[in-house]
Amino acid sequence: MVTAGESGGALPTAMKRLAEFFDSKDKLARKIKSALAYPIFVIGFIIVLMVFIMTFIIPRFQSLFADIGGELPAITRWFMAFYDFVSGNIVYILLLTAGLIAGSIFYCNSKAGRGVYSKFILKVPLVGKIISHGFIVMFCRTFSTLLSAGVSVLEALEILSTMSNNTVISSALVMARNQIVEGSSISIGLSTSNFFPKLLIKMIQVGEESGSLSGILDRTSIYYERKVETVISTIMAVLEPVLIVSVGIIVLVIVLALYLPIFSLSDIKQ
Repeated sequence: MVTAGESGGALPTAMKRLAEFFDSKDKLARKIKSALAYPIFVIGFIIVLMVFIMTFIIPRFQSLFADIGGELPAITRWFMAFYDFVSGNIVYILLLTAGLIAGSIFYCNSKAGRGVYSKFILKVPLVGKIISHGFIVMFCRTFSTLLSAGVSVLEALEILSTMSNNTVISSALVMARNQIVEGSSISIGLSTSNFFPKLLIKMIQVGEESGSLSGILDRTSIYYERKVETVISTIMAVLEPVLIVSVGIIVLVIVLALYLPIFSLSDIKQ
């Protein structure tokens, strides 16, 4: 961008476009991070709660149940069997979990695994939409910024193909660039990969024909940014009640499993 701005005598414009690009990119990243903060906190709270209960609470109730004697309720027996299994095999469970995580990371970093993971993550409901639409926002803004600074279409697409770790997205851009080298228009080149939405391709076609591609890309990025915000809002609207219900179910199961024998004993004494 700086090189193109210097050679074209439009360095102030190029720097201004860069500032606007990074500002917009930062705003989108902050929206995604703020949306993830709540579920991460709740999931962390659930993990800490379970560790605390299994470490300090359940052992005391085990000794209490041993003193009471008799047959425990079914839910208590199942819960205690689960606790005994976890506490007796905690080392193996942690090693297996660590092994699965390490193996998954190693596989995803391999050439074959990266391709499988890239396809899978784009098909995950809602999450795939955030990734694909989020990249389209960045694609439109970066493409517009590069074109405005005087960077050629082929060079801009080459830069854009390195801006995503997802092999499906980067391959789509490489394919589009190859099509343009062979003489296709930008819109036709992008349509060959089946990754870019039809609306984006149509808008680029209009921009090519009208000679206002940079401005249309800016407007299109705003549209897809709103779509990303809508998907994030939908995820939060679904996640919040699901997480609250999940915490409630976990607490309910623990309370029933630990206190039903005590309630049964008090009923017998009465």
